[in-house]
Amino acid sequence: MIAESGAGPYACKASVDLFGLAKYDFVEEVTDVITVGEFYELAAGGQIVFT
Repeated sequence: MIAESGAGPYACKASVDLFGLAKYDFVEEVTDVITVGEFYELAAGGQIVFT
């Protein structure tokens, strides 16, 4: 539902590294694996919702 609404679901790089995962371990709707800094750049001016 998130991807269909136009939002971009991203995976947290710190968590991905901690658990030894990679982008291919996630569903195809996950846009990318990004750092916190990259997340804040992408979200600049938008509403940030953590779930």
